[in-house]
Amino acid sequence: MKDNRPSWFVSDFSDNKNDQLSQFITGGYWENQCSDQLGDLIDTIKVGDRIALKTTHNRKSRIPFETNGKVVSVMEITALGVVTGNYFNRRKIDVNWIALSKKKQWYFFTFIRSVWKVKPNPQNWMSQALIDFTFYDQPQDYQRFLNEPYWQKRFHKEVTYRDEIVAILKDFNGEAQLSYIQEMILKRNKIKNLKTNPGWRAEVRFTLQKFSSDSKSFAKGEDLFYRKSFSSDVWGLRNKAKVRTESYSQEKFLAESLMETAKYEEISNLLKKDKSIILRRSPGVGKSFMAKKLVFSYLKKKDENRVIYCVLPQQAIISKPLKEVPEHEFLLETWGFIDFCNRAIEDQQNSYYLIIDGINRENINTIMPDLLLLFKRNSLKNEMDPKYKAQRLLIPDNLYFIGVMDAGDRCLRLIEEKLKQYFTFVELEPLFCNSTSKTGIPLTGVRNYGIVSPN
Repeated sequence: MKDNRPSWFVSDFSDNKNDQLSQFITGGYWENQCSDQLGDLIDTIKVGDRIALKTTHNRKSRIPFETNGKVVSVMEITALGVVTGNYFNRRKIDVNWIALSKKKQWYFFTFIRSVWKVKPNPQNWMSQALIDFTFYDQPQDYQRFLNEPYWQKRFHKEVTYRDEIVAILKDFNGEAQLSYIQEMILKRNKIKNLKTNPGWRAEVRFTLQKFSSDSKSFAKGEDLFYRKSFSSDVWGLRNKAKVRTESYSQEKFLAESLMETAKYEEISNLLKKDKSIILRRSPGVGKSFMAKKLVFSYLKKKDENRVIYCVLPQQAIISKPLKEVPEHEFLLETWGFIDFCNRAIEDQQNSYYLIIDGINRENINTIMPDLLLLFKRNSLKNEMDPKYKAQRLLIPDNLYFIGVMDAGDRCLRLIEEKLKQYFTFVELEPLFCNSTSKTGIPLTGVRNYGIVSPN
């Protein structure tokens, strides 16, 4: 039977290195691992109160509803329990835990702080829905949340004629008469102001022609549709073959970069050992492609989904005004670093790589000082810096970092010295040598890569 007691949602403080979750469950307790600021709230928890262990983060994929590519907050419930005692020491309580065999995933209405008190309140349907979902196994009504003005504005995508034609053709096995497509668009009524637009039928025809290379009206772009014949008005959806990822190898990289095998292995071993390195190249040594293709050689293919390649300009170029995107969030917001980390966490069997070219340029001091410190993994904490607000940032063990810098760049010596505190430096220097190609033709003055490790 439901009661009016508050329910508590507390952080499980688990990451890849230190799993507190199992300790809490087997030990029959929960203890705050963060600051003492929540002590007063913890001391109000009473024996008999319901409690849940949770972890909160952002997600962009594997979401059971349409977000139009936007990130959504998710709270994963890992265990449920009942409070059996309170030490009134502002930190620790006893709990009779039951671990869940499968995590419960709750979206939209979440909270990242370590302790969240949720009161049952008929006037607050979101709180009541969360309690019912967590403790009474009621499903979450995604559509109700999506209809709320805040999330509706965030996740809404204006439906286009192109979107509707694709959806209708998919439902009709790939082909349909133009008149049928038009009638289905009218019936579905998903396009804004459709019924007040007297020319909407012509717009449907024009859209088909615009995205069909069979038409004189084809605008260079996506070739989505085809016309079955010139004498019919039957239109179809082209089959899109899955784009194959080009394979790549160590041998291809060595051939293209002219790097010696021993030096390649030296870099690889340092990266495997330290997880974070900086390649410091003298003027004229290598081009920007080198670091990215080095990573492709590790992945065995040119997989852009597992690499973020960023170039820091001489002066910060930010897509939004600084008032909207604080400087310290430039890397997180513009390059999608949090989502990249979350993908790596969800795909532990594969390696992910972050490459930052021009890492020693002056604007690094304002763009991402805090983020760089997180790569010193032995001091990494679960709780994020408050400036990252509701986003949770964990750098997993399968994420590797390669910084690239030019020795000739205008930079502050202090920045370089600071970077050396957190990263292993590898020097790339030009070696001018007389080499011989595989055809036996001498290659005079070919530039090669030598590596000088720091003392």
